[in-house]
Amino acid sequence: MSGLLISIDVDTASDSWGFVGVVKVGDYEAYRTIESFATPAEAERETQQIVGGVLGELLAGAEWRRVRDTTKSAPTRRDLGLSVLRRGRGGTTTSEDE
Repeated sequence: MSGLLISIDVDTASDSWGFVGVVKVGDYEAYRTIESFATPAEAERETQQIVGGVLGELLAGAEWRRVRDTTKSAPTRRDLGLSVLRRGRGGTTTSEDE
């Protein structure tokens, strides 16, 4: 079984006035930024932020739905494991999270 890779690349803008970010799923070009950027590094960075933001939103929504379906109510901090943010040094939780 082979993995399917999502990659971010950079290409010259069609009007030759900068660079665009390109997102590919395998060999399929799924997205090309509308905005062009001054440098390849900037185009890559901005495209990474777009893809990261979209993936983060999708994953967060899926997690909320999963917890909501399991508990039959809106997720709480404890349900989502956010108490890990309140851990003290050494990996122990604070008394507020117990």
